[in-house]
Amino acid sequence: MKWIVRPIAVTAMLAMAGFFCGQARATELEPQEFVAAPPGTTVFLGYALYANHDQFVPVAGPSVKDGTNLDLELGIARLAHYFNIGKTLALVEVLQPFGSLNNARLGGQRLNSSSGLGDTILAAAVWPINDVQKQTYFGVTLYATLPTGAYDKTRVVNLGNHRVALDPQIALSQGIGKKWSVDLTADLIFYSANTEAGLGGGQRLSQSETMQFQAFLNRKFAHGFTLSAGYQGMRGGKQRLDGVDNGNRTHFDEARLVASKFITPRVQLMGEVNHQFDVRGGFSQNVGVLVRTLYVF
Repeated sequence: MKWIVRPIAVTAMLAMAGFFCGQARATELEPQEFVAAPPGTTVFLGYALYANHDQFVPVAGPSVKDGTNLDLELGIARLAHYFNIGKTLALVEVLQPFGSLNNARLGGQRLNSSSGLGDTILAAAVWPINDVQKQTYFGVTLYATLPTGAYDKTRVVNLGNHRVALDPQIALSQGIGKKWSVDLTADLIFYSANTEAGLGGGQRLSQSETMQFQAFLNRKFAHGFTLSAGYQGMRGGKQRLDGVDNGNRTHFDEARLVASKFITPRVQLMGEVNHQFDVRGGFSQNVGVLVRTLYVF
């Protein structure tokens, strides 16, 4: 039956051109990101990420493993500034992804690579609750992903998504004593249509909303070292190409392990390893590695 499964999976992959790396990473938070900084603080963050995907999992039918691969090599430059609106803490930030998608194969069929800039993300946040003494931080953020990334309608694999996405997000960070804390976030992501989708362009790719949930349990140690165990889950995101369900979804669970350390009062280094499971309707990430540097001005 492989000769039947592979063409179906390849067709699904061709239909998902322009939608792979943008939104999932745009709103993926790291531990304690909603522990608010004082107003007037500016923070620069630099990310380097590598992810290997070793199978394609359709919504129905067996996974396509043989001859399937996709490597994501992504950098993100992020600049954030905290300020007050009256007595409420707020933040504005910009994120610029860049990088490449390489070694793309599906069922033995070699696909193109893609490199350059990803879609630019603008964000604004407010903290209705910013209680340092109780270690309680509750924030609301709106992310806007703009269609500025590399996109070629004649290519199957693209860094850019060629559409707008809006993502309202709520987040709670709560300290528990002097050493423990938890982070909880929830999103609902909305997508505009990509009207240059499909092999060769000219088709309309629409997508239903995606729900995203994230959680971390954090443990502080001496000398500015923190260890975190986390979970990320995405649900929904049914895609339609010219009104027909193409079988692609944003459905996966991800286990995450993160270590971070302030090496000076202004500089933090962080590393993460993660693995996806229960993937449906897309490439399955076998292993992901992320390194982040944070500098406080």
